[in-house]
Amino acid sequence: MKKTCVILVTLLSLTSIVKAQTLTDEFNIISTDNDMMGGTLVVFCENGIIENISIGKSDLSRNINSTVDTKYRIASVSKTITAIAVMQLVEQNLLDLDADISSILGYGVQNPNHPTSPITTRMLLTHTSSIIDGTTYGSFLSATVNDNPIPNLSELLNPTGTYYTSGQFNNTVPGTYFNYSNVNYVILGTIIEKVSNVRFDVYCEQNISIPLGIDASFNLNDLADIDQLAVLYRKINGVWTPQADDYQGIQPVFNNLNGYVAGTNGGRFGPQGGFRCSGQDLAKIFLVLMNSGNYNGDTLLTEESCNAMLANEWTFNGNNGNNYYGLFRSWGLGIHRITSTPGNDIALPGSTSMFGHTGEAYGLVSDAYFDSIRNVGFVFINNGVGNDYQTNNNSSFYSIEQEIFTAIENHGNIISCSQTLGFNEVQSEFFFIYPNPTNGLVNIEIQNQTIESIKVYDLQGQLIKETTESQFDLSNYSNGTYFIRALTDKGFYRYKLIK
Repeated sequence: MKKTCVILVTLLSLTSIVKAQTLTDEFNIISTDNDMMGGTLVVFCENGIIENISIGKSDLSRNINSTVDTKYRIASVSKTITAIAVMQLVEQNLLDLDADISSILGYGVQNPNHPTSPITTRMLLTHTSSIIDGTTYGSFLSATVNDNPIPNLSELLNPTGTYYTSGQFNNTVPGTYFNYSNVNYVILGTIIEKVSNVRFDVYCEQNISIPLGIDASFNLNDLADIDQLAVLYRKINGVWTPQADDYQGIQPVFNNLNGYVAGTNGGRFGPQGGFRCSGQDLAKIFLVLMNSGNYNGDTLLTEESCNAMLANEWTFNGNNGNNYYGLFRSWGLGIHRITSTPGNDIALPGSTSMFGHTGEAYGLVSDAYFDSIRNVGFVFINNGVGNDYQTNNNSSFYSIEQEIFTAIENHGNIISCSQTLGFNEVQSEFFFIYPNPTNGLVNIEIQNQTIESIKVYDLQGQLIKETTESQFDLSNYSNGTYFIRALTDKGFYRYKLIK
């Protein structure tokens, strides 16, 4: 009898060890442990998606399961899509990132504490504009969505406006202090309309969704099937309670869009958080950024624009911004730059840096990030958890996000990504590396740019050397393939090196 018990215990132990051999298994366990309503997890290499998993319910009351085609209101990850639209207009010479936004909008927008310091589009993209979500922002946004006619954005930003308050601004010089705020992207949506003369949702549909062939939009009336839209939930007093997008299969009618004039208030379409998209379609957008503007023959941006979005615009130095408990330590143009600082902004445990955005609203949490060295990226979206969002000291991301990131690292087959050899094979006119192959000594020349860091990775994507010197020695390392990532003040360069 005792022997039988020992065998049974052993079998149970083995079961607990092997029960989570795949990422799908891990995702289901994490979902159960956190009482997740539903969600999607997509993992991709630069060549495309390698994992695409959906679980749970997208609509509880109608018993609709989440699928790979389920669309979610992705919250602040939407800001990166808005930033892409901005950069497209910069490429067309319709928008200057460093021009005073007053000259674009047609009315004065000044920080009352620093009225002579111009506020620019670049500052809006990087959350350094000094404009914050003040006490009247909520009521202005409510009026933007519900009132007819929709209030002009000037009612919030100009001293003559109904919703204006000096508390809409930090007492910091524009361009010097980071403070994450949604209103920055409401303004950007309006600027996009102003310079393109096209409604914000229509512009993004025509210039982002259609070129990529994705069913995604800032206007849910554009979606092919309203039944594919996930309801967003919170569990209140033990009861799953819809918070947003509970349309019961009926397309809503927006009466206040009749007669709307583009350029007056693009906030109506949620440039700060209102993009509806599936996990797999969101992955396509970030694959474009990962591949320098072009993915699978579809082009949204030039390589120069992509590099500009990923380049460092702001990095926390201890007192130059609100870093939100360590989560935001560096920022590009509409891009959250992960620095992988322990206890702060670690995403994938094996990555030293990542680029992307996170989001949270109405019970939903979303993440979309990629590592340009390991050639791996992911999208995680859920439409509510019953256990609330827990935190710990390991990272400023929620515990459930940390569990997802670790599951991707351990079970996502991401080793295949670092073997796709996606680094540039041709020298650019600004970037030279020689000799290649090398016996050890490596020289790097980058013209008219300041080197911030040079990192060397092995074939498995592990960082083996970091320097700021343009010449370094790999003599003590074994022969094989290495990857070089040179980060400059203008962007980054990637290259494959043979030793």
